[in-house]
Amino acid sequence: MSATTIFQYILLIALILFTAFNFYAFTVGKKKKQQATNNYQQTLKALEQQAYEAMQERKIHFDQKQGYINDLNEGILITFDHANHLVGITLKDAFYLFGFSDFLGVKQTYDTLENGKLTNIAVEIETKDSVITLLFGTKEWKRNSYLGKFLLSDSQELCTLLERECKSAASTN
Repeated sequence: MSATTIFQYILLIALILFTAFNFYAFTVGKKKKQQATNNYQQTLKALEQQAYEAMQERKIHFDQKQGYINDLNEGILITFDHANHLVGITLKDAFYLFGFSDFLGVKQTYDTLENGKLTNIAVEIETKDSVITLLFGTKEWKRNSYLGKFLLSDSQELCTLLERECKSAASTN
């Protein structure tokens, strides 16, 4: 056998292994994505049930909702009752309710470590009575990683949503 023939066999084996790895990654990745989607839906469904029970207790009606998930796979459900100018925040172990007029501000916070990674990605909501902190990222994330960008984007989206809904209602009163 010549060196060219040996090289061709090695290349063929490498291509077969590469194809097998890609096929495996594709099928496993698809299953993991489906599992993550199912977990997200189950988490938000449980939070929606909690929000519904709180709504029934207080005789209010949430007409808008937005769900988020953090890096611990815990959900955050933001609900709005535009008729009564109320915001409800449902977490696994807590429920917060405040009026649009009690809303003072919201900001995204995070810590930057020496290695440039981000941690403690959170949203702080300031009301007349308290400060509510919602954790989005507890682990270390590179700013440009897929999950790092996702957590920063979601937490900023929540800030924008609260500002828009609460401030626009206050300006119409």
